[in-house]
Amino acid sequence: MRISDFALVVDLVDDETEKAIQDKITRTSKMLAQFTLGWQSDWATHIDSQLLDNINVWRDFFPPEIEAQLDGRSAGDRIRHSFSAGEVLPQHTSAEVHRVKAQHFNRNFSSRIKLEPRLGRFYPKGVFNDIPGNYRSNYQPCRIIAIDDESITTDFNHPLSVRALDIEAQIICIWDAAQEHGGRCNDIVEMLTANGPGMQARHDSIATDFWSDDAFVRQDPSPDDAFYAMPRLVDHLDKNCSRQIAELYRRLIPLDGRILDLMSSWVSHLPADFANADITGLGMNQHELEQNPLLTQNLVHDLNQQTAIPFDDQTFDAIICTASIEYLVKPDQVFAELSRILKPGAPLVITFSNRWFPPKAIQAWGHAHEFERMGLVFEYFIQNGDFENLHSYSLRGLPRPSNDRYAGQLTTSDPVYAVWGYRR
Repeated sequence: MRISDFALVVDLVDDETEKAIQDKITRTSKMLAQFTLGWQSDWATHIDSQLLDNINVWRDFFPPEIEAQLDGRSAGDRIRHSFSAGEVLPQHTSAEVHRVKAQHFNRNFSSRIKLEPRLGRFYPKGVFNDIPGNYRSNYQPCRIIAIDDESITTDFNHPLSVRALDIEAQIICIWDAAQEHGGRCNDIVEMLTANGPGMQARHDSIATDFWSDDAFVRQDPSPDDAFYAMPRLVDHLDKNCSRQIAELYRRLIPLDGRILDLMSSWVSHLPADFANADITGLGMNQHELEQNPLLTQNLVHDLNQQTAIPFDDQTFDAIICTASIEYLVKPDQVFAELSRILKPGAPLVITFSNRWFPPKAIQAWGHAHEFERMGLVFEYFIQNGDFENLHSYSLRGLPRPSNDRYAGQLTTSDPVYAVWGYRR
């Protein structure tokens, strides 16, 4: 997939009546734009996207190669540039790699959980004591890249510092900034790369240790059929998030194939294009499944009690799983079944956000950073071994719909995270 394949499909601007809309960018313009990072790891292709509003063309900082393309551009235009590793982020340096004694890892840093050092995992830099210039208040992420009984090696470099980056911007709306002067100068690259991008990839192709610390225990270990006995006909994702997931499925899933909606409910998050498709829903509540208008057939099946899925080999042209992967306690066995029932070349697409039922989610999910959760799902794919052409996609910064129940509390929509691959 190309960066340009991921166009937004939501209504982004609710009220522009007070803005002096412009046809083209000038030095006094502000803009709303979707900025996207494209990069490659050893195992996958990654696209991380954000919607950025009130970008001030004259004040905010862009890489010169991007800034040079802005003047005279119109809404709908795209600009793009490819950067080598270290061009827009500080170059990776050995001075930012620190080896400390094991006892200098502060296991009590968090009041919520007791931390343990694990290979490949990310931690706030303040977890590490006795590093010159580092303080407990430093919450910037760093990664453990080596560990033994006596020492821990942590990398303070940005995880994307070793990656070539493609940066693309799609201009959505332009307006006149009038006589505005002063104010904060935003660094666009810093906004795009902060708080997550890069954390979903392995370090040096070494498997990240998500498996320790009772990774698959849950707050509520009771059988799931009791928890899901009562129908929950509610939206688990806001409308903008759901529409983006639907658009992703539309681009990845064949319209005329046989589709399995894994861990399904009363909504499949597929767009209207699939109204005539052959879609099987496998879920936990019969009433919810019966309310799903897209399903041609349904099956109540508890994957945590019975990982074997009752379909023949190579039955499906695609499998989707929306906002549910975090509830699997035996993902390795389930992925073995998914690879068995998928046709060669067929996609398995896993999407999720940052909302779930905490009592039933595995412990590893709640303890991981949002971008690390994509890394956890990658491990499911990689360790299975039957999938190739792996991808991840993230989208943040969409406006929360005005009619959403959290509209008064949160300004941005639920983020979109996706990982997918194709059966060999």
